[in-house]
Amino acid sequence: PRTTPKPTAAAMSSDADAAALDAAKALKRKEIEEKVAAMQAEQQKKEDFKNAHFGTHEGITCDGCGCMPIIGYRYRCKICANHDICETCHERWDGGNGSMANGLAKQSISLEAKDHDFFIHKEKGFKPLVKQVGPTAKSEKKLKPNDPCGCGSGKKVKKCCGEGK
Repeated sequence: PRTTPKPTAAAMSSDADAAALDAAKALKRKEIEEKVAAMQAEQQKKEDFKNAHFGTHEGITCDGCGCMPIIGYRYRCKICANHDICETCHERWDGGNGSMANGLAKQSISLEAKDHDFFIHKEKGFKPLVKQVGPTAKSEKKLKPNDPCGCGSGKKVKKCCGEGK
């Protein structure tokens, strides 16, 4: 009779170590997947926010270069009373490290970049250029003359009351 060899203590220990290692890897993989999903959701939220603010800002003039209307993103200063700039001037401002222009010269504003704090802004009633993605509502199917009438008579629409048009 043939007997199967009994596993040694070292073999059982290595199997337990391998199982523990696999469990630790699975746990780490799940943690990474959750972080990636959270980051993707945050990126989508930021993208939706920016899309909602991208468009033509009618009646608004850039205080930096004087362009009117501002097309794209409109940036408003949190510190100054009425200071709006376009995307190009915002890039030139560079978070307070660049330069600030007063091309419009209709108001007294500081030319020091560090004296301003801009944020993306839109007025009530602003219509963005980027369409919001979402499910589209399907319109009701239009009845054709040879379709059965909606009244239940069994006649065609063209020879009946036309109910359901």
